Amino acid sequence: MRIISEKFQEFLTSQSVEIVEQFDTKTTGELRREWRNTFAFGFRVPSGEVFWHVFTYEHSIYTQGKPALRLYNEEIPTAFLVFPNPRADSTCYFCKAEKMPDFSEYQDDLFVCNRDLDWTMAYTHEEGLGPFYSRKEWQTWYTGT
Repeated sequence: MRIISEKFQEFLTSQSVEIVEQFDTKTTGELRREWRNTFAFGFRVPSGEVFWHVFTYEHSIYTQGKPALRLYNEEIPTAFLVFPNPRADSTCYFCKAEKMPDFSEYQDDLFVCNRDLDWTMAYTHEEGLGPFYSRKEWQTWYTGT
Protein backbone atom coordinates (compact mmCIF):
# COMPACT_ATOMS: atom_id res chain seq x y z
CA MET A 1 0.00 0.00 0.00
CA ARG A 2 1.35 3.39 -0.97
CA ILE A 3 1.74 6.06 1.70
CA ILE A 4 -0.25 9.23 1.11
CA SER A 5 1.95 12.02 -0.22
CA GLU A 6 2.75 14.88 2.14
CA LYS A 7 1.59 17.43 -0.43
CA PHE A 8 -1.76 15.68 -0.83
CA GLN A 9 -2.22 15.19 2.90
CA GLU A 10 -1.45 18.86 3.56
CA PHE A 11 -3.90 19.89 0.89
CA LEU A 12 -6.68 17.69 2.32
CA THR A 13 -6.04 19.15 5.76
CA SER A 14 -6.20 22.69 4.36
CA GLN A 15 -9.62 21.82 2.92
CA SER A 16 -10.85 20.40 6.28
CA VAL A 17 -11.05 16.90 4.82
CA GLU A 18 -10.60 13.87 7.07
CA ILE A 19 -9.16 10.68 5.57
CA VAL A 20 -11.21 7.85 7.02
CA GLU A 21 -9.62 5.02 5.05
CA GLN A 22 -6.82 4.54 2.57
CA PHE A 23 -7.60 1.65 0.21
CA ASP A 24 -5.02 -0.85 -0.94
CA THR A 25 -3.98 -1.12 -4.58
CA LYS A 26 -6.36 -4.01 -5.35
CA THR A 27 -9.41 -2.24 -3.92
CA THR A 28 -8.40 0.99 -5.64
CA GLY A 29 -8.21 -0.86 -8.97
CA GLU A 30 -11.68 -2.30 -8.41
CA LEU A 31 -13.09 1.13 -7.55
CA ARG A 32 -11.46 2.68 -10.64
CA ARG A 33 -13.01 -0.06 -12.84
CA GLU A 34 -16.41 0.63 -11.28
CA TRP A 35 -15.94 4.34 -12.01
CA ARG A 36 -14.98 3.66 -15.65
CA ASN A 37 -17.92 1.26 -16.11
CA THR A 38 -20.28 3.90 -14.74
CA PHE A 39 -18.95 7.06 -16.36
CA ALA A 40 -16.87 5.86 -19.32
CA PHE A 41 -18.38 2.49 -20.21
CA GLY A 42 -15.05 0.77 -19.74
CA PHE A 43 -13.12 3.22 -21.92
CA ARG A 44 -9.43 2.51 -21.41
CA VAL A 45 -7.34 5.62 -21.20
CA PRO A 46 -4.58 5.37 -23.84
CA SER A 47 -1.04 5.14 -22.47
CA GLY A 48 0.36 8.55 -21.62
CA GLU A 49 -3.06 10.19 -21.50
CA VAL A 50 -4.94 11.45 -18.47
CA PHE A 51 -7.94 9.78 -16.83
CA TRP A 52 -10.30 12.74 -17.32
CA HIS A 53 -10.09 12.29 -21.09
CA VAL A 54 -13.21 10.16 -20.72
CA PHE A 55 -14.92 13.57 -20.73
CA THR A 56 -12.88 15.39 -23.39
CA TYR A 57 -13.13 12.36 -25.70
CA GLU A 58 -16.93 12.44 -25.17
CA HIS A 59 -17.20 9.03 -23.49
CA SER A 60 -19.45 10.50 -20.82
CA ILE A 61 -22.24 13.05 -20.47
CA TYR A 62 -21.03 15.92 -18.30
CA THR A 63 -21.05 19.60 -17.51
CA GLN A 64 -17.95 21.63 -16.81
CA GLY A 65 -16.68 24.85 -15.29
CA LYS A 66 -18.96 26.94 -13.06
CA PRO A 67 -22.09 24.81 -13.69
CA ALA A 68 -20.07 21.73 -12.65
CA LEU A 69 -18.87 23.43 -9.46
CA ARG A 70 -22.44 24.50 -8.62
CA LEU A 71 -23.78 20.93 -8.95
CA TYR A 72 -20.82 19.47 -7.05
CA ASN A 73 -21.33 21.91 -4.18
CA GLU A 74 -24.95 20.79 -3.92
CA GLU A 75 -23.87 17.23 -3.11
CA ILE A 76 -24.11 15.98 0.48
CA PRO A 77 -20.53 16.01 1.79
CA THR A 78 -20.78 13.43 4.54
CA ALA A 79 -18.52 10.85 2.86
CA PHE A 80 -16.86 10.55 -0.52
CA LEU A 81 -14.04 8.88 -2.42
CA VAL A 82 -11.01 10.75 -3.74
CA PHE A 83 -8.87 9.26 -6.52
CA PRO A 84 -5.66 11.11 -7.31
CA ASN A 85 -4.35 10.79 -10.87
CA PRO A 86 -3.50 7.08 -11.31
CA ARG A 87 0.03 7.95 -12.42
CA ALA A 88 0.61 10.15 -9.36
CA ASP A 89 -0.84 7.90 -6.66
CA SER A 90 -2.22 4.37 -6.91
CA THR A 91 -4.45 4.78 -3.87
CA CYS A 92 -8.06 5.79 -3.35
CA TYR A 93 -9.15 7.53 -0.16
CA PHE A 94 -12.46 7.43 1.66
CA CYS A 95 -12.97 10.88 3.18
CA LYS A 96 -15.36 13.01 5.23
CA ALA A 97 -15.88 16.76 5.36
CA GLU A 98 -18.39 19.31 6.56
CA LYS A 99 -18.71 20.71 3.02
CA MET A 100 -17.59 19.52 -0.38
CA PRO A 101 -13.93 20.49 -0.74
CA ASP A 102 -12.85 22.64 -3.65
CA PHE A 103 -9.87 20.87 -5.17
CA SER A 104 -9.37 23.46 -7.92
CA GLU A 105 -6.19 24.77 -6.37
CA TYR A 106 -4.57 21.34 -6.00
CA GLN A 107 -3.29 21.70 -9.58
CA ASP A 108 -3.27 18.02 -10.39
CA ASP A 109 -5.81 15.53 -11.67
CA LEU A 110 -8.23 14.41 -8.98
CA PHE A 111 -11.55 12.57 -9.03
CA VAL A 112 -14.22 12.79 -6.33
CA CYS A 113 -17.40 10.70 -6.14
CA ASN A 114 -19.79 9.21 -3.65
CA ARG A 115 -19.41 5.50 -2.88
CA ASP A 116 -22.49 4.56 -4.90
CA LEU A 117 -21.08 6.43 -7.92
CA ASP A 118 -24.26 8.48 -8.28
CA TRP A 119 -22.07 11.44 -9.25
CA THR A 120 -18.45 12.33 -9.93
CA MET A 121 -16.30 15.44 -10.17
CA ALA A 122 -13.01 15.49 -12.08
CA TYR A 123 -10.51 18.25 -11.43
CA THR A 124 -7.73 18.69 -13.97
CA HIS A 125 -4.21 20.05 -13.96
CA GLU A 126 -5.08 22.06 -17.10
CA GLU A 127 -5.89 25.70 -16.50
CA GLY A 128 -9.24 26.56 -18.06
CA LEU A 129 -10.24 22.93 -18.70
CA GLY A 130 -12.80 21.44 -16.36
CA PRO A 131 -13.65 20.69 -13.74
CA PHE A 132 -16.06 18.08 -15.07
CA TYR A 133 -19.17 16.93 -13.21
CA SER A 134 -21.30 13.97 -14.20
CA ARG A 135 -24.15 11.90 -12.81
CA LYS A 136 -24.85 8.19 -13.23
CA GLU A 137 -28.38 8.79 -14.54
CA TRP A 138 -27.06 11.07 -17.30
CA GLN A 139 -25.30 8.07 -18.84
CA THR A 140 -28.47 6.09 -19.56
CA TRP A 141 -28.69 7.21 -23.19
CA TYR A 142 -25.48 5.24 -23.85
CA THR A 143 -26.76 2.09 -22.27
CA GLY A 144 -30.45 2.38 -23.09
CA THR A 145 -31.46 1.73 -19.46
